[in-house]
Amino acid sequence: MARLSSAVCDHLAALTEPTPADIATLLTQSLMTRPLFCDLLVHAPLHLERNVSPETVREFKILAIAAYASVAAELQRLFGLDQTLAGDVVTVAVSMAGALRQKAEPGPRLRELYRSDPELSHAIADVPPQLQRIIEALIIGLPQRSEPPRH
Repeated sequence: MARLSSAVCDHLAALTEPTPADIATLLTQSLMTRPLFCDLLVHAPLHLERNVSPETVREFKILAIAAYASVAAELQRLFGLDQTLAGDVVTVAVSMAGALRQKAEPGPRLRELYRSDPELSHAIADVPPQLQRIIEALIIGLPQRSEPPRH
């Protein structure tokens, strides 16, 4: 998690005037190159966090919040977003990556069913382009900054 946010922040820090498409591409590529991370995104709150001590959950959450905040801070800098909106972009990107990845990897038996039945063929998600469109649309729909980004 820390490596992902660090890599994303390094790439974001190098940008001066990114477009929503640039950010969507960066976030999508960063998440899609980490399939295990995307799988764990779904399982952490549903299973993993419920079966460990509160101290372990606390340690995990502190690291997760710090990673989230560092990416959100870069989005604030680049787009002049407030903390809440920048955080929403990170939340949507990460949440959708986890959810869509589950659709993309249904398991061998269901995959065969989906591929063999034209009515179900849409059930297997083509995650990267779909995730990129979702993130880009979200960023485009956010309020425009009222002042130039801080560098």
